[in-house]
Amino acid sequence: MKKQIIIALILVFQYQAVISQTDSLKFGLKQKIIRALSKTKTSPPIFYAGLKGEKFGSALVYKSEDSGKTWHPLNEGKPISPYAADIQAIAIAKDVNNSIYAGTWKDGLFKSLDKGKTWKKVLTMPSSDIRSIKTGIQNPLLVYASSSSFGVIKSVDGGETWKRNDPKTIENTFKFAWSIEINEKNDSIIFAQTYNRGVWKSTDQGNSWKQVLDIEDKVCWDMKISEDSESIWVVSSKSGDTLSSIHYSEDQGETWKKINNVPQIGVNQINVLEQKDEKTIFIGSWKNGVFVLKNNKWEKIENVDFNVISEILLNDDELLIGSWGNGIYNIKLQE
Repeated sequence: MKKQIIIALILVFQYQAVISQTDSLKFGLKQKIIRALSKTKTSPPIFYAGLKGEKFGSALVYKSEDSGKTWHPLNEGKPISPYAADIQAIAIAKDVNNSIYAGTWKDGLFKSLDKGKTWKKVLTMPSSDIRSIKTGIQNPLLVYASSSSFGVIKSVDGGETWKRNDPKTIENTFKFAWSIEINEKNDSIIFAQTYNRGVWKSTDQGNSWKQVLDIEDKVCWDMKISEDSESIWVVSSKSGDTLSSIHYSEDQGETWKKINNVPQIGVNQINVLEQKDEKTIFIGSWKNGVFVLKNNKWEKIENVDFNVISEILLNDDELLIGSWGNGIYNIKLQE
């Protein structure tokens, strides 16, 4: 019975897009480490890229106004901080300024009120290591940030003040939240993907947490929530190894199924193209580039000629793929 359920699940994910070999190009930032990619809700979307540098004072943020075809550095080409080497997360708020938040490794959180032209450090942020940032949908002043020491930290006033869970709560739940996702229909619902502690869910803006998926000895790297907020996909892999898994839920994380035919490539990214009643799954990896589920089989996208993937974003009829050392790829999709 279990095998039949898994097979039925896989059949749902029929591939509805064709990779156009001739339309696949690399745009800008070649040979750069892309640590973070984010886009606005505007049309056409504006993209931001956070780079990982080699030393302190090399953390740069780039902007694209043509869907990733060309990029230019912000802050007059200067790093946002002399003490940061890595822009780990970028998020754009829906407040009056369309504030941009940038999380760094070891130098905390930065905020821009002028579309990235200038940046100011958020001194009230309690963590120096910001792994992921999500901004509110219904509440434009709501901001979540994940950290390696304090779990998920929250602001309800646009980053002026921050609240973290008390030490006892962190001890009983998780302290290392690798990434976070929110329910866009209810931004009080948040999911945390953790380092070796599975997936946790909060329905009260992170004040309390419930573990909804227990994955031992793996890092839950990334999550995708469907447009109707009902379906969820989570990818995990063992740190430093190729052991990979994808778990899938159809009821907002209450119950889960496991897809058994996942390529063992160190999966670390996922995105899903939703077309009517069918889904197309794209996954990125630490070991072997980008794969897509096609005709019930995983196929490698050969146009991505670099193995270490850091981000996968969907933009209408194309994929923007950030790599850990060869810039950003643009892959055209055709129905």
